[in-house]
Parts: sequence; C-alpha cells; structure tokens
Amino acid sequence: MSQCQADGAALQRKRLRRQQRWLKRLAVTSVLVGLGVGTWAFEDAAGPQGLKGILPQEVPAALNAEAFQSLGATWQEWSQGAAAAIADFYKAEGDIAAQKAALAKVKVKLGVLNKAISDSQYSMILEELLAIRGPLSRRVAVAEAVLTTLETDPVAARAAAVQSSGAQVSSAFAALKADLDPIPGGAAWIPFIGGDALGTAWAASVDSEATIAALKATHAKLALRATLTDEAQKAFLSRTSFMTLGSAIETHLATVESAKKPVDLAATRAALAELVDALESYEISSSSVDAGEVRAAADKLSGVAPDGGAAVKAALNEHYFNLNLRLIASESFLNRLLSDCRIEQGQVCDYILGAQVGGWQTTSTGITVDVKPSDRLARFDVVLSGVVQSTTAGRTPQATIYTSGYHTFHSTKEVTYDGMKFGTGPAATGVNAHNTTTGARTRLSGFPILGKITENIAMRAAADRRPEAESIAAGRVWSRVTPRFDEEVDKAFSKASGELDSQLVAGLKETGLYPDQQVLASTDDQVWLSSRLMGDGKLGGAMAEPTLLSVGSGAAMLMHESVVNNAIDQIGFNGKKMSEAELRLHVEAFLSKALAREFKFRSPEAAAVGEAPAPVAADVAPAPAPAEGAAAEEPEDKAPAKLAFAENDAVRVQFRGGNLYLIIRAGLERENEEPIPAHEIVVPLMLSVSGDKLVVKRDALEIAPLEGEVKPLQQRVMNTRISKALPDREVDATFTLKTTDKEVPAKVTGIQIVDGWIVVRVE
Repeated sequence: MSQCQADGAALQRKRLRRQQRWLKRLAVTSVLVGLGVGTWAFEDAAGPQGLKGILPQEVPAALNAEAFQSLGATWQEWSQGAAAAIADFYKAEGDIAAQKAALAKVKVKLGVLNKAISDSQYSMILEELLAIRGPLSRRVAVAEAVLTTLETDPVAARAAAVQSSGAQVSSAFAALKADLDPIPGGAAWIPFIGGDALGTAWAASVDSEATIAALKATHAKLALRATLTDEAQKAFLSRTSFMTLGSAIETHLATVESAKKPVDLAATRAALAELVDALESYEISSSSVDAGEVRAAADKLSGVAPDGGAAVKAALNEHYFNLNLRLIASESFLNRLLSDCRIEQGQVCDYILGAQVGGWQTTSTGITVDVKPSDRLARFDVVLSGVVQSTTAGRTPQATIYTSGYHTFHSTKEVTYDGMKFGTGPAATGVNAHNTTTGARTRLSGFPILGKITENIAMRAAADRRPEAESIAAGRVWSRVTPRFDEEVDKAFSKASGELDSQLVAGLKETGLYPDQQVLASTDDQVWLSSRLMGDGKLGGAMAEPTLLSVGSGAAMLMHESVVNNAIDQIGFNGKKMSEAELRLHVEAFLSKALAREFKFRSPEAAAVGEAPAPVAADVAPAPAPAEGAAAEEPEDKAPAKLAFAENDAVRVQFRGGNLYLIIRAGLERENEEPIPAHEIVVPLMLSVSGDKLVVKRDALEIAPLEGEVKPLQQRVMNTRISKALPDREVDATFTLKTTDKEVPAKVTGIQIVDGWIVVRVE
C-alpha cells in the first residue's frame, strides 16, 4: 500500500472513530462509575486496571507490523519483534505491574531506534526510522504519564501541590516588598493590601482558615485597581509585582480548594480515556476539532487527577504543546547577510608634536559577525577590522619628515536579540599603530656632506619620537573609528527593531499569527530562534529530531504541520463560499495585513515564466470511473463555481511519509447545476529540489464524501476542478535576501518531510 493509500485508509478510520467515540466514552464511564471513589492504592479486579480501557483496543496504524516494513530486509527480524512487543503492550493485559513490564519491552525497542538514528551508518533510512520513532515515543510518553497518574498517592500529591503554590505566593510577596522598598511611600501599600495580616497568618500556615481569609482579603484589595478613579493610584497598583502576587494568590486558592475534594478514580480514568482517544484521533487527522478535544480532556483531567494532571501535562508539553517553528542560521550564513567591506580615501591635515602634517591616507575596513554562546538570547559580536595606510610629510622650521603609516585596528560591539528587539553594547577598539620614516629634508639638503648629516640627524630625532607619534596615531584612529562604529551599528539595529515591530510584529499580532512563546539561543557558530503558534484550543509541535537541525554553512527552517494549520485557522476558510478569484483575494488580503505590506500572488502569466507549462490532460490525476449507468461528465467543466468550505477544518495540511498532504473539506456550487455536497479531498504533493528548480508534483487525489453515499459523478467533477487548480509546478529554487543595504543571493538546497515536520535548507 502506498503512503497515500495508507493515509486515506487512516482518514477513513478516523471518520469511523468519530462516529463511535461517544459510544466508547459512555461505555468507559459506565464501567468506571462502578469503581466509586474509594481507596486509590489499588483498583478493583472486577473493573479495568491500569491502561485497560484507556489505550485503544487496536495498535495505531503508524505502529502496526506493516509500518515497520519500510525499514527493509536488514531490519526484518527486529521489526517483527518490535511489532509484537507493541501489539502485546496494546492488549493491556494483567495488572499494572504486567503492563509496566510490557511497556518496558517497548522502551527497549525505542532505545534501539534512538541509537540507530544517532548513528551515521543508518543515515540512508533516517527518515524511515524517524517516521516510526516519533509516533512511538509520543505513545510511550503518554502511557507512562497515565500509569504515573494512576499510581499517584493523592494525599502526598495534593500536599506537594499546596506547598508549591504556597511557595509561589511567598516568592511573589517578597518580590513585591523588594519592588516597593526603594520607592518613597511605597511601603505604605503593604498595609493597604492587607499584607501585614497576611504575613502573620502565613507564618503559621499556608492553608489554614485564617490564611485563606487573609489571602482573599488581599486579593480583593488588589482587585480594587479596576474601581480606582485616581489614575496614578491605578497605574501604581497595576505594577508587575502587584499583578504577579494577585495571580499567585488565585492559583494557591484554587489549589487549596482542589485539595479538599475527594479523589474520584472513575472521573480520572474517564478523563484519561477521553484524552488518549482524542490524541489518537488527532494523530490521524491533525484536526482542529480533535485538538480542541485534547485540550478539553487535559483541562478536565487537571481538575480530577490526584496530581492535578501534572504527569500528563509534562508529556503533552514535550510532545504536543512544544515549539513548532525553528529557524537556525550558521555564522557563515549570517556573515553573508551582514558582512561588508569599504575603502575610503582622504587627505591628512593635522598638527602633531610641533609639526604640521599633511598627506593622504586610505582606510580599508571589513565587517563580520562572530556568534557567541547564550542560552536565552541570540547573541553575536559585530566585528570591524581595518587598516589605515598613510603617506605623510611632517613639516617644522628645521626639517620635513616623510612617513609611511600602517595602522591596524579591531573593534567589537555586542548585539543581542530577545525576540522583540535588538540591543547593543558599547564598542571596544584596539589599535596597533606603526610608522616608518622614509626620508627627511632640511635646509641643507642638497649639500654633499652637510645635507646628508642634517637629514640623518632629523631622521634619528623622528625615530626617537616614534613611540610617542605612534601613540598619538593610535589615539587618532581610535577616536575616528570607535564613535562612528558605535553610531552606525546602533542606528542600523535600532532601525531593524523598528522595522520588525512595524512591518512584522504588529501585523502578526493583529492577525493572530504572533507566537505565544519564543526561545532564543546561540552557540559558538549558530543562532537559533524557536517559537510556538498555538493559542486556545490548539496544539503545538512535537519534539524536533536533532539530526534534522544541522545546517552546515547555511540556514534551515523547521516547520511543524501544527503551525501551518493554526495559521490556516486564522485565515478563515471555514463556512465560506468563494470562487477561485475570491479565494485568491481573501488570502492576499490576509497576508497583506499580516505582513503590513501589500502581498500579491504571481499572476498566471508571470508564474508561467520559467515554470512548467499548464498541465495537459495527462497531467490531471485520473478520475474515479463513473458508476454503472451514470452519465459521462465532460472532462472540461467550465461552469462558474464556488467552493463551499465545511464549517470545521476546511483546509488542513499534514507532513507525512515524505509528502505534503493538502486536505480540503468542501463542496461545490455551480451555476445552473446541482450543488455537490462537501467532500474530503486529500491532495498528495511531493516536494523536491532538482538543480535550480523547486519541483512540486501532485499524486492522484483521494476523494470521499463527508456524509452520505459515494457518487462517482460528483467525485469526477471535484477531481477535475481540484486537479486543474493544483497542477505540477517548477519554480526557481534561487531567491534574493534583502538586508538594509544589499541583496544576497540564496538557494533552497533540500527539503525533508518526516513525522509532522518539513525541513527547508538554504545556502
């Protein structure tokens, strides 16, 4: 079975899962209710134990025996053992100890995958290994978290949670005092918010009735900011330290209240079952509906689990809420963008050590970037290196001294980027000055004996004063180089910060595309920018495989399918009816708003330049054969039509098995024709780089109605329409990167698609 067929079958299974999900949840809940809310230390043997009833009854398609065949004959024996271990684990037989033993066997197989992935001798099947390791590692992490949750001692867990949230209150209260102490009159705000009473109660207990009353009183005082009429008082009470304390108190009160509730084993198991079920559906569909159900189940679990869902949340943070966009640039690549060379010439006119100095000088400079390690910022030095060469004549009443100067200098200036703006440090400059006296002339020059004697005397005098002259020359170079270097770098990166804010950040925030989390770091030779676009009811990325992050001398972008799907949701296709032209305008308007500048797709005429010609009939994927007795549809359907997008998940993408799958859920409304109801159209797109071209090839479409029976004639029409709109294409792999003062050619050198990630490499 091809990857396309496999995914199509998976999508069909997903639809069946949706229809049966409520039945499963009802059955699970009914069984679990019988367990009651008694002792947590063991589970009634009459009911489900451990993972039984929580894991799916069948092995997920991504981990069944067929999935391992991609590893080839060399791995056949290992693959059979791995598939068998996974199948045994999903049976969830026996008690928790037996299930842990089965899970341990699966983890051994996972360890082999991890070892092979890090071994260069298996690089030829790296993508196949990753395609198995990713789905397996996610399931293992969730299963371990479920078992941890089920075995958690509720008394100890809740006591630890109360102590932890209490520590946050203590920390916030101490930070508030530290913030107010230096401010005249600041300490008077502590009694105002009830801090004295809170401090007394807190010293005795973090959760007594007196402490809870004091916490509520302080929280009420902090909430008064909304009712204050004095703007100065309102602004002061809105300081970060006050806000942080208020948030910490809210969390602690909720934690204390939750700790009083009895442990509900049935509710916890039901929430775990819902979560695992939603995760399995999301693994197949990448659906926003399934993502929302994952988030809802996780929230439900946090309210009923003895550990507040902490174990499961840790697994979700790593595998489903992780960063989903990573940009990596090597030092070499940054130097291509930011390096610069200049040559400047000018006259010398100065007064040094009693001499009037005149002549010419040439200054040659080069700017490079030196990346520095940082675990919280993108950090690098802008390095200015240069040579000042001069030819001068220093005139005094006694003599004229001719000098050749060769002065080198080296300046560094630190630049940091925190995800919002650039920061710069002061420049540090070192100068190495060197003068060579090339000749002298005196009033007696030209006389055979006296002229030579006086010239030698003048040159010796110049040599004696050379250290002082070189020191002065170094000072002159420093005073010319450092302020200018400081000013130009500060100006350039201040401008860059402003442009980022006005031309990118503002638009992304307005359109909901600005990341909710960013992490920046740098090493000795790379800069990393990682971010997450998730939002309420959405999911983020999975773990990014380190082997995909290597960039050599270039740069790379790793994008998880979740960031694309979350962005698509913001564009807003759901429920809309649009012609092809209206669809283009809709997307152009959104991107223009997001990018804070006009965005236009290339016209069909321009797009045809240097690209493959428009597809002929052979380029169109074959349509399904019409049902027996159905009227034949003309291949060329020219009736004006509009896509009627589904109310949910109208457009999705999946990065699987080396292909990009575009999934469209839409019907078709045509003039004077019966409308075609919503279908799910799966478009497999294969991306590759061939020479100087980025090649996009489309495989055969898979089309299935969202509801009702299959009507081949309707499928034929949808096939023809979508196939014509998405022909095979070739576009230039080369492009231009624009900096503040130059354009740098670049080229896409490779594309990888594996386990939800697309990796684009650039040189």
